[in-house]
Amino acid sequence: MKVTIEPPPGDDEPLPPLVQRLGWFIAIALASTVAVAAVAYALKALLV
Repeated sequence: MKVTIEPPPGDDEPLPPLVQRLGWFIAIALASTVAVAAVAYALKALLV
């Protein structure tokens, strides 16, 4: 069976660049904010 989840990087592997890590953090934060807002507005629409 093919493994689809990579293990954590080893001690000898360098970390990705800071810009890339911050980019992922910002993208996930924005996506979660949009998802929460969409659910909130949907629930508000159902209650009106």
